[in-house]
Amino acid sequence: MNEKLTKSDEKQLAKTLDDAAQYGGMTLMQSRGYLAHLHCFPKTIDPGVWSAHIANTKPEQELWPFENKVMEQLFALYNQLHTEVVEKGEVLSPKCRPLLDDLQQRQVPMDLRHWCAGFLTGFAVLKEKWQEICTPEQLEEVESCCQFMGYLATLGSDEEHALAWREGADPVPEQLIATIEEAMAYMHGWSQMELDEENNPVNAMVNPELGSH
Repeated sequence: MNEKLTKSDEKQLAKTLDDAAQYGGMTLMQSRGYLAHLHCFPKTIDPGVWSAHIANTKPEQELWPFENKVMEQLFALYNQLHTEVVEKGEVLSPKCRPLLDDLQQRQVPMDLRHWCAGFLTGFAVLKEKWQEICTPEQLEEVESCCQFMGYLATLGSDEEHALAWREGADPVPEQLIATIEEAMAYMHGWSQMELDEENNPVNAMVNPELGSH
């Protein structure tokens, strides 16, 4: 199983997912955000489930939503994001990092919007599972982090608050970026937590009250 997408596979996968997005599926960048969220969650999610969400289809027993070649590319993407998110702590995709510079000019590039939308979708899909492992306070913090990324996505829209922001309204870009960093650091903490069958933390390196180191 490939641990990383080749440039050729990434290009092919992007086209496949762009086509799927025409029918309610996720683009490649939305998929990156969605899978990044799944990697923050401390338990593994069935690939039949997450791939079906990317395709916008219902999960079916022993059936993949895409042909084998595409599934191989998605698994490579999944493995690549495990390295980025869990091992390196890069919850926000390295492909989005350069785009944060645009926030200084009060612009939110479409790729960044798509990533944020995918990350928020991850929370919507896993909310009940988060409720199983979180205290009410922790759940509120997780939801706040995810909702903030959703809010960031809206700042590139034509909504009234987004137009006002692009014309100079608060929050200032530096505050936005600082909040992004805080939110992503918090979510990475959850990726480091190991849970037993009763959803209790088993690794002392993680503070269960904070969901982070």
